[in-house]
Amino acid sequence: MDAQNDRSFGVWRLLVWVGSVLAMLVSFRHDWSIPWLEIDLRPKRGHLMMEGYELIKWALIGSLLGGWWWNAAQKGKRSGAVLICLWSVAGLLGWVSRGFFWVGWLVWILPAIVGAIIELPKRWRDLMAFWRISKPWNAWFWVVWFGVWVICDSVLLREAPAGWLEMADAFFARFLTHAVITGGVALLMVWHDRWTPLLGRVLAWVVVMLTPVVVIINTALRIWWGKGIMEMFGELEVGGRFEVERAWAAGGMELNLETMIRSVAVLVLTVGLFQLCRWLSKKGGWRISPLRLGVVTCGAWVALQVDQVAGSVLKDRAWRWWERKAFHRRMTWVEPEPGLASYEVEWANPKPNVTLPTGAFKPDVFLFFVESLRADVLTPEIAPFLSEWNEKECQVLGETWAASNVTHQSWFSILSGRLPVFMVEARSRKELAPIPTMLKSAGYRIEVRMVNNFDYMDMIDGNFGDPHQVDVMEHVDGESSENFFKVPEREVRMLKRLKQSVSGREQGGLFAISGMDSTHYNYKWGVNFKPPFVDYEENPIFPMRPSFEQAKRIKHRFWNSVSWVDSQLGEFIAWLKTKGRYDNALIIVTGDHGEEFKEYGSWFHGTMLNEPQTRVPILIKWPVQMGVGRGPEVDSASHLDLMPTLLDAFGADPVSWRSLPGISLLHPPKGMRTIVMSTHFCGRNGEALLLRRDGMEAAFGWQDFWTAQVPRRLWLEREEGGAWRSTFSDVTERLFIRIDPQ
Repeated sequence: MDAQNDRSFGVWRLLVWVGSVLAMLVSFRHDWSIPWLEIDLRPKRGHLMMEGYELIKWALIGSLLGGWWWNAAQKGKRSGAVLICLWSVAGLLGWVSRGFFWVGWLVWILPAIVGAIIELPKRWRDLMAFWRISKPWNAWFWVVWFGVWVICDSVLLREAPAGWLEMADAFFARFLTHAVITGGVALLMVWHDRWTPLLGRVLAWVVVMLTPVVVIINTALRIWWGKGIMEMFGELEVGGRFEVERAWAAGGMELNLETMIRSVAVLVLTVGLFQLCRWLSKKGGWRISPLRLGVVTCGAWVALQVDQVAGSVLKDRAWRWWERKAFHRRMTWVEPEPGLASYEVEWANPKPNVTLPTGAFKPDVFLFFVESLRADVLTPEIAPFLSEWNEKECQVLGETWAASNVTHQSWFSILSGRLPVFMVEARSRKELAPIPTMLKSAGYRIEVRMVNNFDYMDMIDGNFGDPHQVDVMEHVDGESSENFFKVPEREVRMLKRLKQSVSGREQGGLFAISGMDSTHYNYKWGVNFKPPFVDYEENPIFPMRPSFEQAKRIKHRFWNSVSWVDSQLGEFIAWLKTKGRYDNALIIVTGDHGEEFKEYGSWFHGTMLNEPQTRVPILIKWPVQMGVGRGPEVDSASHLDLMPTLLDAFGADPVSWRSLPGISLLHPPKGMRTIVMSTHFCGRNGEALLLRRDGMEAAFGWQDFWTAQVPRRLWLEREEGGAWRSTFSDVTERLFIRIDPQ
């Protein structure tokens, strides 16, 4: 049967198509590779966008195979259609093993192979006719497709390094790249339409139609948020499960009725534009043969390879690497070496000794995590209590930094004293973190309270064990009655329960962790609280290119939420004083990370390891009975220092913390020292590890930085202030067992 003439929507042909598509998706269902060829259908496990791309690709291959099977098989089409469909369903349901499934797959494809061989001369003539005959095509749509890609890439060129010649060549390369992609996809669609039934054609064209929309959204996100769709959804894997709605909500977007209406409107407009282009192309008499289209596409590909070879000679390594990071779709084998230099590494992975001497003084320990708390908000106007408390009663710390730019990794580093990159181990082991383990072994009661659902990115299991190994675990999951209350009121109620716990026991031996969340987007405060800044944004939907006034009003809203939390902490600490529980308490207040308001081109956090997103206050009030006063003055401190500091404060042997990346703030080295931070959430710049010291920085990246991994290969993304090995020599030996240039 000639596929060009057979366009009927027959139920049997449809069954073959459905069965062959499902056959290609079986491996996704069971995470199988294709035997003999050992092709992994899921090369980026957990990366939502990459898995979606692979899913579409293999579904398209299945669609083509199904159409080809129906066209090539000479006998038994109806029975074959039923068997193919049933076999694929059996594979999806797990009723057959991997090897048995693929053997069956080869059996059902054999009739098509035999039929194709028998009619080989006729099929060769049909194929030649297909390539040579000019056909109507939706030329205007492909012009729009090509234009969207090129314009969006051109917009990103505004972030390119200096060099007009390099920039011009980059634009030319993007022009050729998208000529290849556009021509290749157009050819693929012509070929796909030749084989598949109507349903398959419709679904494939929907994907193609929506691609320009995805490209526009991706470009807008990169300009607006500092990360594109690839990075945003890739980060979901770090949590081990796809929590799309929560990730979007954390980024200031909500999946609500309005969002759904907008999405439907975009879909309708996209289909309308496609049909308009189709009508214009038909009216203009646009026709082309697949052969001519293929020649043009191949010509663009050859020109692109020549350009890339020339660019590898004319452009320096840093420029070429920026170009590689900026544009994911390359269509060339000419790839630059990553970064400014590459290294094979073996990480130092110290485990702190959490044994404390017996009979040590056991003060109550209160650790407050304040969401998104930037260091620069500790002013009398914004946070009157914390700024005065810090100035008069807390240890004098100079620059204070987070270990990461996201909540779960900072919590991990504070509670373990380890780099965030090692959180992957905590997620798999699901054990109690070192600080609560240390205190629990010393007889402490461990209480953890959080006002939102913190079963996010395995925070609870990774820090407190599964099942949790603490005495009190409060967080607001979907079934909690606390959902009846707004976040600020939950904080009031949480601190009330903490007071009840303190009042109900003797002084000493309590370790209480409390998470304050009003300062998270969209920045909230209590109903009866009078915000100090009246010119704040009521609906803080962050504009892509904000004016100074817009950014100020959004920042004022954030400051108001900080003022609210400041008042709550001030009231609680005042209560401790009235109950005689303050003097000998150890109190730590810190931000899990900072918050950026477009100072470096991004909103929120989780996009860069820059100062707004990582400079946080670290406030420590020491117990009087420890005899350290306010503690020594320290030029710079980090979240990574809290574990060594507590070990030191409770009398542990210094050997137990000297291999950790942090220092004891009770016995600090003289002068400035290197601050270390890392993240899986570094957006478009790819800087996943940062060393910072006295204004000098060295940033490193690695392959697939969004995945939960301890990478074996690093590359230097950026170096400012001198050779990084000598500049940061005080910390590199504690970070790496070896780091060898490649």
